[in-house]
Amino acid sequence: MTATLSTEVDFRGCFFGTTDWASYYDSLQPLAEEVKEILQRTCPFYPKKRMFETHLVFQGIQILDNAPLTVAKWLELHPPTSQLKFYFNTNPWHAGQPHTDEATLEPRLYIMLREIVPGSTYKKPDDQLTLLPEDYKVPTTIEEVTKSILGFRKTSKRFNPNVWAACKERTIKTNTANAGDVSCVGRFDEDGLGVSDWRGHRNDNVGVGASRILKLESLRT
Repeated sequence: MTATLSTEVDFRGCFFGTTDWASYYDSLQPLAEEVKEILQRTCPFYPKKRMFETHLVFQGIQILDNAPLTVAKWLELHPPTSQLKFYFNTNPWHAGQPHTDEATLEPRLYIMLREIVPGSTYKKPDDQLTLLPEDYKVPTTIEEVTKSILGFRKTSKRFNPNVWAACKERTIKTNTANAGDVSCVGRFDEDGLGVSDWRGHRNDNVGVGASRILKLESLRT
């Protein structure tokens, strides 16, 4: 059943839109009516809440300041002296990893769970996958990093302050990283946003992120 939209709902708290990008980085399109309808639905992870209370929505861009918007670019934009910084600024183990140095967002709308999937810690990656509804996927590292940064800009809250969100990519072998580790993002506290890797063993501090799969007529280019 399609939910009835309420004119009293204020979506500004969960949407990083045109005004926000213009204030911090760049200018983009406003929130579509189809997306507002989705945000009114019951959250599949928290049945007592609606999606606008548990998700963050943002428009993806691929270029910022005339350069690809990668995790490495975010790192450049937020140095150790800034309030919104990365924990690994002084330990660039990620150098040479395609998921941090090359991968960018798609030019589309993203709807992402703010925190890790409930009950997803202390599970191996394959077991974490079984917790995702069919219209969700494991986010990429650039998705999870961008969500964390824009979420802090929008809400002044640090998502996943005590845990890691496992992401889609696996590391490649370099001088500072092993091959086949799971990329993860989190432990976002006052020391900064962390980007790290995980061997895939059971760990109380590692859950999985969730990014909604969107197939909306209004979002097609």
